[in-house]
Parts: sequence; C-alpha cells; structure tokens
Amino acid sequence: MSVNDSLCDPDDMPTQVQTCVLPCPDDCVMSPWSHWSLCPTSCDPSAVRTRTRHMLRPPAGDAVCPESNQTESCVANSNCITYQYNVSDWSTCRLDENAVCGVGVRTRLLDCVRGDGRLVSISMCEELGLPQPERLVDTCQVDCPISCVLSEWSAWTECSHTCGNQGVMLRSRRVLQEAEEEGRPCASQLSQTKPCPIRPCYSWLLGDWSPCLVEGADCGEGVRGRNLSCVVHWGHWPDAPGPPITVEEEQCGERLQRESEQELQQPCFLPCPGDCHLTEWSSWSSCQLTCLEGRSFEAVGQQARSQAVIIQAVENQESCPQQVFETRPCKGGKCHSYEWRTSTWNNNERLVWCQRSDGVNVTGGCFTATRPAAIRHCHPPCTKPFSQCKQSGVCGCERGYTEVMTTHGFLDYCTKTPGGDNRKADVKTSSGRLKPGPSHIQDFFSEWPLHALSPDGRIKMWVYGATAGGFVLILFIVAVSFLLCSRPAKQSKNLSPPQKALALAYDGDVDM
Repeated sequence: MSVNDSLCDPDDMPTQVQTCVLPCPDDCVMSPWSHWSLCPTSCDPSAVRTRTRHMLRPPAGDAVCPESNQTESCVANSNCITYQYNVSDWSTCRLDENAVCGVGVRTRLLDCVRGDGRLVSISMCEELGLPQPERLVDTCQVDCPISCVLSEWSAWTECSHTCGNQGVMLRSRRVLQEAEEEGRPCASQLSQTKPCPIRPCYSWLLGDWSPCLVEGADCGEGVRGRNLSCVVHWGHWPDAPGPPITVEEEQCGERLQRESEQELQQPCFLPCPGDCHLTEWSSWSSCQLTCLEGRSFEAVGQQARSQAVIIQAVENQESCPQQVFETRPCKGGKCHSYEWRTSTWNNNERLVWCQRSDGVNVTGGCFTATRPAAIRHCHPPCTKPFSQCKQSGVCGCERGYTEVMTTHGFLDYCTKTPGGDNRKADVKTSSGRLKPGPSHIQDFFSEWPLHALSPDGRIKMWVYGATAGGFVLILFIVAVSFLLCSRPAKQSKNLSPPQKALALAYDGDVDM
C-alpha cells in the first residue's frame, strides 16, 4: 500500500539516477567491483570489509589505472548496527494545580538510539531485550518562599550634644531572617536619626588681659588680670557672629580652682626707660613640614611662635636677652620653598631678607651660606675724594663728578662736572701720574655730552658704530668722485671731431 512520502525516511530513499563511465580508447578499463566481503558477527569496532576489481585493458602512454581495492568499517554496515537506550535529564518539578510549593513529580524521557546516533522506534530496543533505566518518574520538593524578618526598632540613643541645635539621636534594627526564594526582601533602612531638642549652652568665657599694674611705681614687676563670665550660646561659640550674651553665673555651674587662680591673674613686667624686654608671644605660624625638593616624607609638621626683643637703649644691647622661639607639633602642614630677597643698593648697602614661597617674609628657612652680601666692597677700596663703590664692583664718582681714569683703567680722581651739580657726566679721560691743569680746550671737551669711555674704562659701543659709519662714508665719497670724473671721458668718444679753441677763433670784434 503506497502512503505519503513524508512518512518514510528520506535518507533511506534508493538512488534513482546513477552515474556511469564510458572509457575512451586510450583509457584504462577496469572490471566492475566485486561484492563486499562479509563482516564478522562479533561486530568488532575495528573490523572492516573489502571489495576488489581487476584491469581489463591497460592505458596508453604513461597513464595509470585507478585503485583496485576498497575497504570500509563494519560498524556502518547494516549487518553490525547496535542499539541502546538514551535517557534525558529530569524535568522541572511539577506540582498539583494551584500549589506554589511542596512535594511534586519530575520525569525523564526514554529514547532508542541506533549506533550511528539516529533515533529509532522504542520497539527496536525492546525487541533486543535491552535493560531499561530504573526510574523514569520521581518525587521532588519545591521550597516555599520565605520573607525577610526584621527586629523591632531599638530605643532612641542619648543626644550627641548636650546643648545647642546640632545634636542628633539614633535608633536601629537588625535582620532576623534573610529572604529566600521569592520571599519579600529586607528593607534597606536599618537605622534612623532625628534632631535633639534645642537647649541653650552655657560656657565660661575668659576676658582679655588688663594692662600691667605696678603699685606705687611707674615701671617694674606688676600684676595683670582678666574677668571670667558666664555666657549663653547655641553650640556655635566661639565662631558665632556677634558678641556673647552674659547670663547669671549659676547657669555655668562651678568653675575650676585653677581658673580662679592661674587663669585670672598672673605677674607681668613694665619696662623702665632704657630697659630691654621681650614682647608678647606672636600668633602661631602656619603648619609646615620638613621638605626635600618640594616633597615631604612625614605626616606631622611643626608650627612656631616667637617673642621679639625691644631694645630701648643701644648701650644695653649686650645685656638684653635673645629672641625666644617656641615650637609645637601640628597636622595638615604644607611644603614651602625659601629664597633670599634683596633691595636696591643705597650708598653701598642694601636690605637682605628671606621670603617663603607663599610671599611671607620669615626669619629662618634660607641657607646662610647662600645669603647675598648686604654691604658692597670694591678691591682696591674707593679712597679717592667723592668716589664710591659701584654695583659692578669698580670705583666710580658720586653724582655731579666725572671719573678721570689711569692708563690701567682704574679711577685716578673725580673732577667737578661743569653745568650743574645735579648732572653727572659719563666722560672718562686717561692721565698719567701728573694731573693736567684746567684749560679752555679741556673745558670744551668736558662739556661734550658724548664720551668714548664708559665708567669702567672700556670703549663705548657708539664709538665702534661711528668708526664704521665714517669708513662707509669715505667709500661712498670715493665712489661718487670716480663716477663724476670718468663720465666726460666717456661722452667725448661720441662727439664730432674737435674744433679750434675759442681763443684761436677770436676776430677782434667788440661784440665777441
């Protein structure tokens, strides 16, 4: 009975068209293949079967005949096909209708597989009597969802501040059971805060020190004091704006005995005329680290303060104390660099000080070995009248005087500059050991504003420029003269033959 082609396996469909070969006259002619040899019944995986053919006509020329032997594995042969059961994985746990958790059933499928991996009817494995797996159906368990369980809120803690408006109170809770499966998760907030009730703060406030009081004298040892008062604030003191408000002392409670004795009164000293004494302590400096090339390898820095010495009489300088320094550790310091700074020269003297990289002038930090000179010296010293040591390190004349130099370039003497005391000429003249007397020619040249020598005895740059300009001017004059003199000679070559001179052509006529 013929049925639909889709019910049959397409791989088992017999071939309807077969290729064939018609040998040419020069080709090798082979006999048809023999039948395949039989495979062993043991179905050894390594067993093979063979078939052969032989040559009927040799090829012409150097051509060769195709192979005459073929082999194939017996496993692929229908005589040696194996079958086995194949078991799938367990399915998901199936519960009763409307159930979300508890005991259920799971199953797995059983298939019959041929040795080449193809699925066949289960009856093929059943006919061979192959052993089946023990269980294809089994019970299973689905855990029920567990929601998160939290404890009750704890009691509110004490306020973090006893007074003011910045304190907070805290309460918390903890997780007793974590959520499992599809249960409700735990809340993210496990703590809460709330502001404390606002209460005023009361603190003892020390006032400023009073001037030093000497009983019965104008100077010497005395006593100074300051007041202690109770003030109210709201937690921002002493940074609160405006002055503090004074209230009854009972609001602040008892004050310490140390405050009443040591913090409210202390000895002081009022210097007498001519005495030297130390000033009050300065403010603490900024926190600074010990640095190397702009980097620090320590976390704790140092800050300092000092007391300056006031000397009222110079004759008491040796008996006066030295400047006092005090340091203490600090945190949050910064690295600074230090550099010597100088003012302009004034009468061979200038100010020298040390400046920090943030622009603050300090008394330490710069290396003493690299300190610039504060007083300028010339070698040899400037001993001539009206002479002074200049910034270049050579001797020159004061303003209103002109330098007269020796043949070796040193200052010989200073002469008054004509034309006013407020103008200093730059002229320098060379002289021998005898000083020349004044003359009209010397006065003329001394008033000339351009001088060939600089104050250090060297020739000025304008002299070189003037020399070069004069040389170029001479070359220009020579060239122009050469061109003017050679032009008539060139023109005479193009004129007509020369005529008689005018004197020879004169005929004595009065009109001539």
